[in-house]
Amino acid sequence: MCASGCTPAVGVTRLEALRITRCSRTPLTGREFARSPVPEESTLARSQRWFEGFIQAAVSRPWQVLLVFSLLALGGMSLASRLEFRGSFVELLPQGSQEVRDLTRVSEKAGGDGYLVLVAKGDTPERLEAYAAELQTQLEAMPEVRYVEHRYDVDFFRRNALLLLPIEKLAALRQDLTARVRYERQRANPFFFDLGGTPEPPDFEAIAKKYAPDAPMRATLASADGTEVYLMIKPSGTAGDLGFARRFVEQAMGTGRTLAAQRYPDVTLQATGNFQGRIEEDAVMRGDLSRAGTLSALIAVGLILLATRRVAALAVVGIPVMVGVVLTFAAAQLAIGHLNIVTGFLVAILIGLGIEYGVHLCMRYWEERRARPAREAIITAVRGTFSGAVTSAVTNAAAFFVLLLAQFQAFNQFGLLAGLGVLLAVLATYAMAPSLLAIAERLRPARVDVAADVTAAQVSQPERAWRRWPTGAIAALALSVVGFAAFSVSVAPQLGFETDMRKLKGESPASRLDDRVTEQLGQPLNPAIFLVDDVAQAAQVEAVIAEVKQRNGADSAILDSASLNDLLPTDVERREVELAALREAFQGLEDLPAELREDARLQEFQRMLEAKPYGLESLPVEVRRRFEATDGKGTFLLLFPSVSNSDTEELRRWATQIDQVVEGVKARGIDMAVLDSNRIAARIFALVSADGPLILWSAAAVVFVVILVSLRSFKRALLVTGPLFLGMTCLAGGMYLFDVQLNFINAVVLPNLLAIAVDNSVHLFHRYEEEGPGSLGKVVRHTGLAAVVATLSNAAGYGALLVANHQGLRSIGQIALLGVMCTFLGTTVFFPALLALLERWTGRENVVAGKGAVVQSLELGGTGAQAAPPGERKSA
Repeated sequence: MCASGCTPAVGVTRLEALRITRCSRTPLTGREFARSPVPEESTLARSQRWFEGFIQAAVSRPWQVLLVFSLLALGGMSLASRLEFRGSFVELLPQGSQEVRDLTRVSEKAGGDGYLVLVAKGDTPERLEAYAAELQTQLEAMPEVRYVEHRYDVDFFRRNALLLLPIEKLAALRQDLTARVRYERQRANPFFFDLGGTPEPPDFEAIAKKYAPDAPMRATLASADGTEVYLMIKPSGTAGDLGFARRFVEQAMGTGRTLAAQRYPDVTLQATGNFQGRIEEDAVMRGDLSRAGTLSALIAVGLILLATRRVAALAVVGIPVMVGVVLTFAAAQLAIGHLNIVTGFLVAILIGLGIEYGVHLCMRYWEERRARPAREAIITAVRGTFSGAVTSAVTNAAAFFVLLLAQFQAFNQFGLLAGLGVLLAVLATYAMAPSLLAIAERLRPARVDVAADVTAAQVSQPERAWRRWPTGAIAALALSVVGFAAFSVSVAPQLGFETDMRKLKGESPASRLDDRVTEQLGQPLNPAIFLVDDVAQAAQVEAVIAEVKQRNGADSAILDSASLNDLLPTDVERREVELAALREAFQGLEDLPAELREDARLQEFQRMLEAKPYGLESLPVEVRRRFEATDGKGTFLLLFPSVSNSDTEELRRWATQIDQVVEGVKARGIDMAVLDSNRIAARIFALVSADGPLILWSAAAVVFVVILVSLRSFKRALLVTGPLFLGMTCLAGGMYLFDVQLNFINAVVLPNLLAIAVDNSVHLFHRYEEEGPGSLGKVVRHTGLAAVVATLSNAAGYGALLVANHQGLRSIGQIALLGVMCTFLGTTVFFPALLALLERWTGRENVVAGKGAVVQSLELGGTGAQAAPPGERKSA
């Protein structure tokens, strides 16, 4: 007995673990804790003493600690508020990639990427045309508008049709016209008798249909029935600049609606094209991420309250998570400056990941609080969970950081921010939660602290005996998980990769309207754009395109090309020879009947013969400007695909053939830049396909190595990670049963599931080693319950994405939710069952923790359990 009358209990081993060397009926102060005798210290011991000193200070001066972190959070919010969201797929590629460099170069020359397309309808075709003409004039007066396409001078091309007709067709036309004129002259001769030996040549109408070339564009951009008219507006900015895009679309739509209200009240206006599509996609993404984050937070609140049944837990768990998230996005602003469609959903995920550490700490604290004073309960809870939390956090972060190996920039950025976010979450939790628990105890104590001898007596009370499950039931449970894993392996080859980008983006008003306009105009609104120096180089590029198209035959993905060369006469000398022969054939038509001389088709051919060769400066400006660079240096060539822009297999074929064109052009010494969103999408798929296996296997290796370093035993590391890999195998079966496919957006989740799921194994194993063999009932009851809550929180973080309208985000929620549940089977169902079977197989006896916390370690292949010194664990 000590001088104060306290009787030592066997359970004092836990107090000895805290280096409490005197007993008192009053709580220990921070100064008394600091004066505790300390033996000769190693670096690890000094770190441990510093950590315990910090925890003691956090408990003693909680408000000062919260003030420091509040100032950090305010600074982080100031930085994070400057983050912008960029929804373009271009943001997913490395900034130094050829596609991105070409995009920048062509966009500067083109004065923007894509069009804003206004669709007017609701009135008669005549009034719609009048409305479009007036609106075109008003829009072209706007400083943000380069030009507006709606009406073209097709008469220019009809007059010069013979100058644009291929030389072979022109020669055939000369033969047919000459034969018809000769035939008509013979028929006009009164002495001519048709004996039927010579077939009649085609008449002028048939010749006109056969040879009259189509104009390179329609007279106006309108639907076939005239009930819709289209205005294609070329802005001076880019669709990637969402601020400009929003202002521009609002201004253009406002101009059109004002004109309609004033003069054409029946006209209604809609918008589509690249600019409107980007705005709608950004709005959908922002709305989805906001809803997902809010839903994730609400689910987390519900889980915390359900698990702890204490309102104070909301602050203890939630505030550190919020601080960690804010600091993570502040770092994102400093390191990257923006979010993309992959990193944008990190809020929901970090909430799910972050609350796990606070949940484990809180539940351990209230478990200890039932028998200890508040200060001792806090310190014991921190020491009992910190090692497992740091191990799981470092494992999480390491698996996330593996994504830095990816060529795909979106994976790089996601890995950096997610790994940093996990580390900040665990640091914020263990830096702030002790202070928050101390404040909660001051405001509303969990129980009234009693004398130390009573406390010691409570600590030494035997734990309840946990019901022993039959070995057969445990084995059946473990075998059922193994059986499902075997089923998953058998169906894994049947899983597919989503190739339809439309299913990833989802439907929107702009996309549906874009489809209708494309169908009416007969060609895509956004062809691939090639930039070369002049029309001579453009002609060589067209020759290469023809070679590539011929080489691929039926597999060609190229529909057609267009350049200024298509609008200019070529091979002028040969053409003049043919035209001279035609003019000669049309001389002396006075002897033909009057009705034949007045034939409209014959007169049209005669007007065409009057055309003279012309140059670029003679082309109508509304046609020429689409092919000219804004600075006058360079010309564009447009290439139209014959394949769908939503199927990744067809996109891959399209991109491959563009690469063949690029190689052929490069071989001719031409420096050409390519701008094509479909090629960029194909590049993304190629990067994901190349990165996926490497990242997944690297993440698995990193997880195992971190656990191996932490546990310092290959057998233990295999014991902890084996159930995790078993659970990941089960994911294939879950995807098969629920018809979920991988795609380039949700593929980022796979390596992350390894890191997320290993937390349960780590916490269970650390608590099991702390309590010793025979304690599985208690471990599953307490730490297992916390693992369930943590799993549900992770599922909530990802599952909240199921409410997203964006199909790509929703697919992340689907595969992550399946992954979390499948890995839960391995880490929280199979793993405890495996430990129980190993205990019984090695002949270990259940140890009931009635004489304090006896620390024992599970040695595979050992013959018995050896107690560790008090206050010490054999696990790292």
